[in-house]
Amino acid sequence: MTARLREAVPSCYLALCLVLGGSSSGGVLANAALQVFGLLILVFVALRKPLRIVQAERQLLLLGAGVVVIGLVQLVPLPPSIWVHPPGRSATINGFALLNAPLPWLPISLWPAATLSQLSAMVPPFAMAIIIFVGGSQSLRLFAWTLVALAAASFLLGFAQLAGGRESPLYFYLVTNREQLVGFFANSNHLATLGVVSLPLLAALTVNDGGDFTRRPLAGNIGKWAAMACLAGFIMLGVVADRSIAGLLLLVPSVIGSFVLLRVENARIALPVVAGLLAASAAIFVVIAFQSPLLNGLGSTDLGTGATSRTEIFAHTYLAIIDFFPIGSGLGSFLLVYPSYADNAAASEFYVNHAHNDYLEVLLETGLAGLCLVALFLAWWVRQAFFAWREGGARARFARAASIATALVMAHSLVDYPLRTTAIMVLFAACCAIMTRPLSTVTSQLFAEGAKRERGKMVIADA
Repeated sequence: MTARLREAVPSCYLALCLVLGGSSSGGVLANAALQVFGLLILVFVALRKPLRIVQAERQLLLLGAGVVVIGLVQLVPLPPSIWVHPPGRSATINGFALLNAPLPWLPISLWPAATLSQLSAMVPPFAMAIIIFVGGSQSLRLFAWTLVALAAASFLLGFAQLAGGRESPLYFYLVTNREQLVGFFANSNHLATLGVVSLPLLAALTVNDGGDFTRRPLAGNIGKWAAMACLAGFIMLGVVADRSIAGLLLLVPSVIGSFVLLRVENARIALPVVAGLLAASAAIFVVIAFQSPLLNGLGSTDLGTGATSRTEIFAHTYLAIIDFFPIGSGLGSFLLVYPSYADNAAASEFYVNHAHNDYLEVLLETGLAGLCLVALFLAWWVRQAFFAWREGGARARFARAASIATALVMAHSLVDYPLRTTAIMVLFAACCAIMTRPLSTVTSQLFAEGAKRERGKMVIADA
């Protein structure tokens, strides 16, 4: 593989994932194709020379492997003397008792097929992380431009969908938010996620390609800055027109983080500024998302007290967590477990396919093991974000943008399930991989300096 082709692989795979992986339940064949492509990428990388990764990259891969291990353990068939003891299995035991049938060997997962599906869904993010690791500096720039271009294209498609009406043939999925902007996605909230995440990467590109306006005359780069400002304005307009409450609220920290990324080059000043502004924005986001009745009717998210409102879904999911903790019900089993806890008397034409809170859903499906894994990932993220804002250079600039992007996805995961779609999951994995770049650069420099010192010692010894 030539160097130029290797640089383009992350962008090409991202484009495929954003266009084809926009639904968590629809687009089965498209998601399967992305998994096959991801598997081919992993096999190709494995057959080449050994992958040389640094500690931060290794830790990220181990965290992803932890999810796979949990899923595999949940699929191991166990004798009745063992699987009847974990909490939440009484309904299964009673079912066999009603059939007057002996208890068979069963896995921990209540829905093994869904658990296997969740494990296969891990292939694309693994593949994306690996090709980010092996890519060069130029691949980051190309990756960011691909993301921004596809975000704008997705909003452009969304406006066309809106103009075409409810039965527009431009909607990709049968089950989708009709008469709303969804673009390449099935859910308008996930299009909003793509929009707010693309803005920090666009800011990094602006400084990288258009020049730092804190150090260079603005007049010399006025054309590039104007074009990028128009692109950012169009994406922000798309997020507002999307009518996603989460998107509207997350647009604030996205714009603030992007502005700080543009304005501040001194990392020691930028770190407390970014941390304070994003923390304040996150607090406002949580308060408004859970408490404000003023937003009802503005967006597509239900903040009321109906059967499909966030508060009701969270309450029912919490009851299920209590029943299945600490073992969990199995990856992907939410759709099987939740109806037993929902209010059937308040049933409507809408169904609840996810907890609309990725943290609660992980806790339900994986129990204590998943909780520990999330805590370890958050600790890893904080450490990498610190390195990203402490170091300088182009790589650190993209890593800073990636830290803002991942923070936005994690915040959105409090009230939705963006990481359940292949598109956002792959984008999140890519940004996490980009966050390892400052530490990779520093480590490489240390290795190089160490090698020079050793060579110097050898020369002196020979003399």
